[in-house]
Amino acid sequence: MNRHIKRRIVSGLSVVAATVMTLTACGGSGDSDSKSSGSGKDYGLIKPGTINAAVTAGDFPWASPDQSGKPVGLLIDLNELISKRMGLKITYKTTTVQAGLPALTSGQYDMLAIGLVATPERKKSVAFTKPIFWGTNVIVVPNASKAKTLDDFTGKRVGAGANSTQEDFAKKKLTKSKLVSEPTDSVCVSQLLAGNLDACVLGSTHVGKIYDEHPGKLKSAVQEPQEQPGAMAVNKKLTTFLAAYNKQLTALADDGTFLKLYEKYFPNLPFPTAMYDIWPSIKKQVEAEHKKAS
Repeated sequence: MNRHIKRRIVSGLSVVAATVMTLTACGGSGDSDSKSSGSGKDYGLIKPGTINAAVTAGDFPWASPDQSGKPVGLLIDLNELISKRMGLKITYKTTTVQAGLPALTSGQYDMLAIGLVATPERKKSVAFTKPIFWGTNVIVVPNASKAKTLDDFTGKRVGAGANSTQEDFAKKKLTKSKLVSEPTDSVCVSQLLAGNLDACVLGSTHVGKIYDEHPGKLKSAVQEPQEQPGAMAVNKKLTTFLAAYNKQLTALADDGTFLKLYEKYFPNLPFPTAMYDIWPSIKKQVEAEHKKAS
């Protein structure tokens, strides 16, 4: 074959190969709303392609370490699904709410995979995902306690997790009590069982597990609904990431996945009706379940 013809053929093949590689790298013309729709997008994360998240050591069943130290829980399952749909990886580090919020604000984390009540004060420094729960503050006491009202805790030592919504509740409603800030709910309960506290303020999503761990030893004295729904905190600068995250969270709520996760981790706690206005699709799912069961 003529050498000039050979050169033209080789040159042509090179152009074709380069074109194929370019199309492959760009992802072709696939559906932009597919389960990996966020793949390749720059969300402004600390590490491109990876969500740097934080959890606490005692936030069951939202997120807490298993025996190997690996975080497990509803938020872990939820974030695994959402991160995959966004084409991202997610890693976790352990912190406390007290340390995690300022670290999130300063850019050390992308988000806190912690169930936090989205209070107006917190919204000044961090953003929040769409709500994932609406809880109740529960004042837990020893089973022999006769306390039934807030006034019954006048002069009593009442513990609550540091920088938690329960601590905010205690500061606002238990002004005549001696408030004790504890690092975690678990520590608070341990101090209560040891007789160093008269009561602990816990979130309703944690109480069931506490009672299971200490059967017959503790009970609820007072319960009051929280004033705002709960969600996960996100660095305020990550507006594009938050919008994409909420889009996938909405999809999982609409298709029934979120309700299944909730029922898996809270089998004895009905889905809060206060959430129905936020998630009307879940309201329809719950109503359908009740109709089927009746």
